[in-house]
Amino acid sequence: MSRVREGHPAWRRIVAVYIAVQFAEIFGVSMIYSYLPLALEGTGVPIGDIASLTGIAIAGLFVIGAPQVPIWLAIAELRSRRLVIVRSGLIALAALVAFAVADQAWQLVAATVALGFWLGNTGVMLATIREVAPASERARVISLFSAAAPMGFAAGPLLAAWLIGGLGLTLAAPIAVAALLNGVLILANVVVIPDVRPTVQQRGSVLQVAKRGIVEVLTDPIARAGYLVLMLAIAGERMLRPALPLRIAEVSIGPDVAGLAEPLATPGVAGAVGLLIGLTALAGAVAAPAIAFYAFRRIGIARSAGAAFAAGAVAAVALAVAPTLPLLAAAVTVIAAVSALLQAAVFTWLAERVAPARRSAALSLSLFPLYAGNVAGLAAASIAARTGSPREGDLLALTPIFAASALVLAAGVVSAALLHRRRATLRA
Repeated sequence: MSRVREGHPAWRRIVAVYIAVQFAEIFGVSMIYSYLPLALEGTGVPIGDIASLTGIAIAGLFVIGAPQVPIWLAIAELRSRRLVIVRSGLIALAALVAFAVADQAWQLVAATVALGFWLGNTGVMLATIREVAPASERARVISLFSAAAPMGFAAGPLLAAWLIGGLGLTLAAPIAVAALLNGVLILANVVVIPDVRPTVQQRGSVLQVAKRGIVEVLTDPIARAGYLVLMLAIAGERMLRPALPLRIAEVSIGPDVAGLAEPLATPGVAGAVGLLIGLTALAGAVAAPAIAFYAFRRIGIARSAGAAFAAGAVAAVALAVAPTLPLLAAAVTVIAAVSALLQAAVFTWLAERVAPARRSAALSLSLFPLYAGNVAGLAAASIAARTGSPREGDLLALTPIFAASALVLAAGVVSAALLHRRRATLRA
């Protein structure tokens, strides 16, 4: 009981390193998300194929990663949590270097898909934080950890915009910075913090533990309700990512965009992409914890999630019709805040409501619906991109992507009601 109240002796170092790892990994991935369309254009991919190919590449990343989640959870529980986290860092480092030196479209796609082998550590870190932090600090540090990803997603494009637009460097420069940061944190995991063993020791083989964790979590109605909310939140937001750089170029350039073979290569557009995506993600990441702190206590997690989904659906529609960059930025900021708030809501829900015996598995496997949402959202974006046709006000035919995202987020309002129904089944 004392350990629960006071926490692990090194809990501050553990939390600090894990927050830094979460930030650094998303810091690098965010640059790939934001600039993959520009990199593909630079290799000669036709403008009409960029949104589709970007969606396929990033979806492939999560197709690779999703099946690994239960296996890496089992290895972490049976063997070593540090091993799983360091393995992810090494793979992220290799994939980032490969992306930085790629000069052909297939190499860019391959490096992006290879990042799928990096996935599987976030849930392990989250479960460890839940176990090592003192009870009085648990909610705060989980919120900080949840905020690290959107902060990294903001910082990556901002750095890229400065290095590319301000200093005239290539995309390889910010990617190299991300790779270096990941390398430093690999060392920190080895020499700065201990390898924490799970509070509840698992028995059996890796496959047995993986299967048991899946079965126990998926038969828990509280976990299922949270997972559905997370999957729809991620799907609705991720659908927008392949289209955002093109939409920014469309608004920045104006009607002349239709006659350009490489609109993303237009002077100033790359910087606008990085600044707009980075600043709006930063604003959303900063706003979300404050909104969550107030809303979760005033109206509860379920109603907060429902309101966030509704706001996200409206913002997705606004992206399709916003005529200026400031209005576009406002809509993207809302999307960023909604995504961060919904992730914090689900992580808090699982940490507080799932039974202790399966809480670690529920937190670790929460990344499975996240990956599923990525795959579904990006695949849907790729399909939607094929259905559009150029028209006045939508010269790059992006409206179907924004409309599909709005529908998914609207469906999330219904899924949030399931959390409200489950609130009476809180377990000790």
